[in-house]
Order: sequence, then structure tokens, then C-alpha cells
Amino acid sequence: MAKIGYLVNRRSGKKIRVGACVKSTSKPPRFSLFQSKLGADQLPSRVDLRQYMTPVEDQSTVGSCTANAIAGAYEYLAQRAHGEAGDISRLFIYYNTRRAEGTVGDGGSSISGSIQVLEEVGACTEETWPYVPEDFDTEPSPEAYEEAQNFLVDEAREIPIDLAAMKGCLAEGYPFAFGLILYDSFNQAGKGGRVPLPSRNEQIRETHGAHAMLCVGYSDRNEAFIVRNSWGSDWGDQGYCYIPYDYMTNTDLCFDCWAIQQVSDLDFSAGIDSEDDEEFASDYNSEDDESDYDYSEEEDEEISVSVDYDGEESDEEEEEGDEEEEYDEEDYEDSEEEEEEEYDDEEVEEDYEEEEEDYEEEEEEYDEEEEEEE
Repeated sequence: MAKIGYLVNRRSGKKIRVGACVKSTSKPPRFSLFQSKLGADQLPSRVDLRQYMTPVEDQSTVGSCTANAIAGAYEYLAQRAHGEAGDISRLFIYYNTRRAEGTVGDGGSSISGSIQVLEEVGACTEETWPYVPEDFDTEPSPEAYEEAQNFLVDEAREIPIDLAAMKGCLAEGYPFAFGLILYDSFNQAGKGGRVPLPSRNEQIRETHGAHAMLCVGYSDRNEAFIVRNSWGSDWGDQGYCYIPYDYMTNTDLCFDCWAIQQVSDLDFSAGIDSEDDEEFASDYNSEDDESDYDYSEEEDEEISVSVDYDGEESDEEEEEGDEEEEYDEEDYEDSEEEEEEEYDDEEVEEDYEEEEEDYEEEEEEYDEEEEEEE
């Protein structure tokens, strides 16, 4: 049975779903490869689109990270084009993406699949189809589908995983969604938003899976991208984090970078560059920061586990777990003893057979010697 990964805050008990970004296997119907209008020497040293973003959302225990990233990108376009933006229904996008991709349950979705939904189906407002985690697998209402036709995306741009291209996209005023492989060290960003570069040893070990986020800026001074997450405004730096260039330009760790355009001829590049005089963090590779989050896995059919403020299971569950462990341990010891006994019996039988064969050979040799003497 598949397992679902969570980060659990040991102080508050808050649970966050991770590992739900699925790598794309196809392209949206209408897309093109992004080519920057700006040369590398024309790029500003800093771009920050946070001033145009809607409030950071919290995906909670649902694996809707891709829908959250794409909804954030769409809301940004509406904000820039019209000066205001409502909330786009993330559960509408998540449900229809999983239906199109044939995903069962809360199995996650791909970024390109989410874009395809916005191109073909659209998305209604969150007021029409609210974000209720328990309703993630409920089909939206007919009214939601009718309203969604008013919120279609014209075109998507695939962004090469290349520093100049990624910065060029942001410098032209377009945030981009991307998938990133997460490790234990990413949990450190829960305090202040600084994400360290995962070490080689860490990359060899098991990951937390892939997570989708929205890149909204960069800073050459800090050599980091500014990234909007979907774990609430109480995580990181008011819901944002800072990911090193070397992390996001590593094609083994970062994938599926996509920007969407509502109207293809809009120009959002004016006024988005700023002075690059802010230090996000003193050392991105420091391991001194202790995270408030612990990684845990649960069976996908059982997603309700009580967690106390230390991020540990409640007393009843601990006792039950201990009993199960003791039971399993006793079973294991019994079976191990039985195997050893069987093994010993087999060894005795084999030794006896070998001794019997040796005795018969000695008897034959003795008879032959007697015949020769006669």
C-alpha cells in the first residue's frame, strides 16, 4: 500500500502534505519554449514580484501543491492586468487535473496537467468551489464548470532549467511554477525561509519526494531565487523561502518549469527590478538551524493521526504501537529459533550421511586389501 508523506510541526502539531508533485509526461496543448528578450548582461541584479502576489495559501493535508502554484500564477496575472484578483479554486484545478491524468485518490498531479486544465476547462473562483480539504475528491458543481469558462489561460511557456532563462522570465514579469526534489534540510526553511543546498550525502539518501512551488524573483547578491510556497504565511519568511541558484538549476533536482500567460501580448516588465541590498541569509549551507518540522509517512487510507506538541503520537497510539512491536519481536524470535532448530537438524542429518558414506568407503577399501593379501 502506498504511503503519503507529511511534515509535522513538533510545536504546533500542524501537518503539511509533501511529495505530491508528479513529473509531467506530456505538454499542454498550447505552449512554446521561453526565449528571453534580455541578454545576460541586461538582466537586473534583483527582481521581486511579491508586491503583486495574492496572500500565500495553505494546502494543508491535501497534495495540491501544483494547483496552489498554478493558481498563484494565475492570480498574479489578474492582479497585474486588472489591478485586483480574487482567489482561484485550487481544489477545482486539482480535481480536474487528477481526473485528466487518471490519478486515484490524493495521489498528486503534474504542473503541465494543471496548465492543460486552465487552457481547456478553466477554473472557477474559490467562492464558488471553496478549499475544503475533506472535499478534495468531490466533483465540482455544474455551476463551477460554467463559471470556469470565464477563466481560461491563453498560452504556457516552458522555461529551460538554466539560470539566465529563469532570471529572464522573471525579469520580463512572469513567475514560473516548478517541481523540486526535497530533502530533510529543506525543513530548515520553516524558520526565516532560508533553504540550504542539499549535500551529496543527503542526496544519496531517501527524499521527501517532489514538491511544486512558484518562483517570484531572484537576488544576485544572495545567489538565490525568491519562492512562494503553499504551506501558509506562518512558514518560512511570511510563506516565502529563498532557494540557492545551484539547487534550482540542478536538472537532477529541479524539473517542469512553466509560466502561464493570460494574454500573450501583455508586458509586465516595468518597475519590477529593485535595489539588491537585502541579505536573505548569511550562509545558505549552514546546518546550524534546527527545524521545527519532522518528516513522517502514513498509509494513504489512514490520514488522521493525532499529534501532540512534540510531534509525537499520542500515548494511546504509542502504547498500541509498542505492543505491536513487542508482538512482532516475539514472533520474530520464535520463528528465528525454529529456523535455527530446523537448520541444526539438517546439519546433523547431513553430517550423519557424510560419516556413513565415509564408513562405507573405508569398508570397501578394507575388503579390497584382504582380497589382495589372499
